[in-house]
Amino acid sequence: MNRFLAFLILMSFGVTKVTLAQVTISGYVYDSFDKEALLGATILDEGSGRGTVTNNYGFFSLTLPRIPADVRISYIGFETKHIRILSDSTSILEILLVEQSTQLGDVTVTDDRIHQEAIQSVRMGSISIKPADVNRIPSFAGEADLLKVMQLMPGVTQGNEATGGMFVRGGTDDQNLVLLDDAVIYNVGHLFGFFSVFNTDAINDIQLVKGAFPARYGGRLSSVLDIRMNEGSLERWNVRGGVGLLTSRIMIDGPLIKDRMSFMLAGRRTYIDQVLKSVNVDLPYYFYDVNAKLNYRISESDRVYLSSYFGDDILNFQDRSENEEDLGFGFTLGNWITTARWNHVYASGKTFSNVTLHQTRFNYDIRGDFVDNSILITSKIQDIGIKLDWETFPRHGLRYQYGGSVVTHGFRPNVVNTSGNISELIGTSDSPNIRSTEAELHGSVDWDVNDRWRMENGIRYSSAWSGKTYSGFEPRSSIRYLISADHSIKFGYSRMRQYMHRVSSSAIALPTDLWYPVTENVKPQSAHQVSIGYFGSKKVLDITYSVELFTKRMENLIEYKEGARLILNDRFESELLRGNGLSRGFELFIQKHSGWANGWIGYTLSKTDRQFEGLNGGESYPDRFDRRHNISAVAMVDLSKNMLWSVSWVYMSGAHMTAQTGQYLMPNASLTGVELVPIYSKRNAIELASSHRLDINLIIKGRLREYGQGEWHLSAYNFYNRAAPYRVSFRSNGSSLEYMQQGLFGVFPSIAYNFRFHSK
Repeated sequence: MNRFLAFLILMSFGVTKVTLAQVTISGYVYDSFDKEALLGATILDEGSGRGTVTNNYGFFSLTLPRIPADVRISYIGFETKHIRILSDSTSILEILLVEQSTQLGDVTVTDDRIHQEAIQSVRMGSISIKPADVNRIPSFAGEADLLKVMQLMPGVTQGNEATGGMFVRGGTDDQNLVLLDDAVIYNVGHLFGFFSVFNTDAINDIQLVKGAFPARYGGRLSSVLDIRMNEGSLERWNVRGGVGLLTSRIMIDGPLIKDRMSFMLAGRRTYIDQVLKSVNVDLPYYFYDVNAKLNYRISESDRVYLSSYFGDDILNFQDRSENEEDLGFGFTLGNWITTARWNHVYASGKTFSNVTLHQTRFNYDIRGDFVDNSILITSKIQDIGIKLDWETFPRHGLRYQYGGSVVTHGFRPNVVNTSGNISELIGTSDSPNIRSTEAELHGSVDWDVNDRWRMENGIRYSSAWSGKTYSGFEPRSSIRYLISADHSIKFGYSRMRQYMHRVSSSAIALPTDLWYPVTENVKPQSAHQVSIGYFGSKKVLDITYSVELFTKRMENLIEYKEGARLILNDRFESELLRGNGLSRGFELFIQKHSGWANGWIGYTLSKTDRQFEGLNGGESYPDRFDRRHNISAVAMVDLSKNMLWSVSWVYMSGAHMTAQTGQYLMPNASLTGVELVPIYSKRNAIELASSHRLDINLIIKGRLREYGQGEWHLSAYNFYNRAAPYRVSFRSNGSSLEYMQQGLFGVFPSIAYNFRFHSK
């Protein structure tokens, strides 16, 4: 490891090169319609072939070998723009791109940016998707869901049917770092995970990173889901939204000061309670969420943003028994995040900085009232942090990224208040306020060594203290070798540390899940991941494809003992076990990007094992969601100018379970003199049945006068009615046991209407 760190340091500082008579241009790339920043737009000097892409805020810096120069700016779905640079100027450019208008039968123009990025980028294990594509893919109950779209990507495994859990490259659901405008989201699902907390109308960009992690990311082992909210239009007013079977949503954005200040406000609510009430079913449950953002341009060099999200799941059941005793049960589960951000471009145009203040609150409250008894269970997390990041572009083919962050966590797990006779059984307990602090420093260099070799080497030093201090280095490396203009090989290595855990008593998201920091007894999780991949492109067909192999070793994973009590237990450290994990896999991804028919095919072949000293006799065993084969196919077809057909098909090998395989009689001192003792298989030795599902969606578009557009979405989840196993039950059949695998949903048709209006 020391030799590897020395290699990274030498590569990071051994890249100085003297270049004379160069000119640097810098600026932002925007959508001309709304002046929203375009992330990942390509800027290319046509004379020298030098190029770069915009960062997460739409900023770029490019050093030109000479002037005058002809520069081309392109972004998928937008018309390519050409500008001529005639002089050396320190002004920050503002480049506006016009969205393409496409019709059935138009000549398809291949976007070189996609192919260049896929082949020439040093990134691997990374997937970007736009909210517009999320809205086109078949959805559950007519509600577009970006988490369920991510489950269609290779390397990502679904948990239970129709839920939003992501198990990435053998990891668990709590090993995913989910960021919304740089603030952590702890609970990503509504209705026990059947809907995500993300309103796609409020989202601008989505990126999933599964491996070869950049040094600026840390704190989780398996993936980073980086989501950016819309900034709001600086040019015109927009209203968009949708009405579905179970939810409705609306988003409004526009300029408060034209070309200087804009806002975005989005809201969503379910009316499941009202729908069920219409069929005489009383379920007083609903969820809602709100997104808001303010964007202000102080000057051409400075921009500030203020964004927020909050949402709750609420169940409030009240009834009166025949004896006129009040009965009640309910819970509240909520997230609240706020982010304040300042972007600054330095006078040289070669350095960009971002300062972020963020806070996150997550809490749940469960209450029950019955026959003069009451119980209230609460749990809370609060984060407050600051992040500082810089990007420097000293010359073409060289970029430095560096910075650091500090975040403090406050945990209150399992606070219990009781009254009445139940207090004798479950006493009131006030869990201590556990404080934890994490800090990190990171730096990386992205270097074009020559025409064929490119590498991004980085190092991250992280630490956490909560009674005991843990710290360590996290080296990162990504290397690309360009075989030809259409083929490349990439290698990635990353070391990750995770300083908090989620303790769960169920496979689905429940209000009783607890987040817990590292302590003297609970050590940080860590992982080493190595990956290698081959990336190719066929521009004639507008297809990119990749094959990736990975292996990931995980240490200090936690699992609870057999029969452990987690609910109503605020001192459960003694119930936990530490162990290791190993995941290996093969991923294939083929994607067609444009034309009258586009989509992708993904395939994952993987194996994930766990090993804990106190489980399965110390022998390794399959992870519960170790699904050997996972196939997904998505197709979107333009049937006409105003009609689109989309389908998705998914196949998964079965999940694993521990089954009772028999029983025997043992003498005891009871009245019968004997008792039945069950016999179990080895842990997770039984594989459930495989599952496959077809979802369909027909989109019918229509104009709403001059400044509006509407879409009808007619969809069906599980079109051919083949339910996936959701739970397993068994019954005794004479001398044997018979297991039954029960599904949750059959075919589920839905209808939704989406709309959008804008001012002149």
